[in-house]
Amino acid sequence: MGALGVKEIVKWLNARGYRTRRGKTFGVGTVHKILTNTVYVGRWRFNQASSKTRTRKAADEVVEIPAPAIIDTQVFEQVQRQLHARSPKVQGPRLTTSPVLLTGLAVCATCRGGMMLRTGTSKTGHVYRYYTCASSRTKGNTVCKGRSLPMQKLDSLVTEHLMERLFRPERVATILASLSSRRVEKAAALNSRLMSLQREMTDADDKLKRLYQLVEDGLTDLDEVLKDRLNTLKAERQKAKAALDRARESSAPDIKIDLAAIERFGRTMRENFSTGSVPFRKAYLRSLIDVIEIDDHQIRIRGSKSVLEKAVIASHNSEQRGSQMSTRWRAIISGT
Repeated sequence: MGALGVKEIVKWLNARGYRTRRGKTFGVGTVHKILTNTVYVGRWRFNQASSKTRTRKAADEVVEIPAPAIIDTQVFEQVQRQLHARSPKVQGPRLTTSPVLLTGLAVCATCRGGMMLRTGTSKTGHVYRYYTCASSRTKGNTVCKGRSLPMQKLDSLVTEHLMERLFRPERVATILASLSSRRVEKAAALNSRLMSLQREMTDADDKLKRLYQLVEDGLTDLDEVLKDRLNTLKAERQKAKAALDRARESSAPDIKIDLAAIERFGRTMRENFSTGSVPFRKAYLRSLIDVIEIDDHQIRIRGSKSVLEKAVIASHNSEQRGSQMSTRWRAIISGT
């Protein structure tokens, strides 16, 4: 076996069942840290970073003490030269500065790892770009079997699906109607809870009034037993009142969005996704979508109904889009 790069070392270790001291699979960062740790050549360095901020300290603050060496210094220095020569900071990979539409959103459905951009060049010089499972690529197929899709194909599938299905006025109206229905059901349950709490508080008040009246009329003495009973009733009334106040605070008015606002939103979004630049479309995607799961036969786009509702309202009011999330919407693209 010839010389291996960091990624290939990671794959080799994971494929043979080696694990870190915490029982996890090896990653590029873990192996790189091992290869650059001076303790293996007899120099233990500590106080290199702030314990609070984790920022690197100045060289004169770093403390170095001798330790038993287990690696030859020349071998260690040769490894450092090779790592430096292959570092992206020295010779950056192609397209690292190019905007990629689905990075940070697309994940492998098997391992939940991110889908990274990978490129290849044919004999004729044509450059191929595709999304591939980062876990499989960097840790080996024993961690995840991996999957890949051409970048243009996946970008087009997601964009066209959103324009043709999600951003159609009738689709948006259906999604928001389901959210409104759930809100009505929640409001009905809340009203029932409010009535129950109101009865509990009224019952406790009535019982307290009757006890006070008995004491005032001289029909009973305020002994220790009666005092305990009064304290118990007061506590029950206070508990019911606190629960009633919380329930009232959690109630929210129903949100009404007219069809004209929905149509304008859908039209605007379709125009933005058909003519906007990649960074522009990516910003919209990240504000509306949580994750895009890439499976062997399906692409699942997951987002939030409440976020979509806020986006429609914000578009109508020309305000900044909100970011709170609750009920989830889910669309499936099949036949990939």
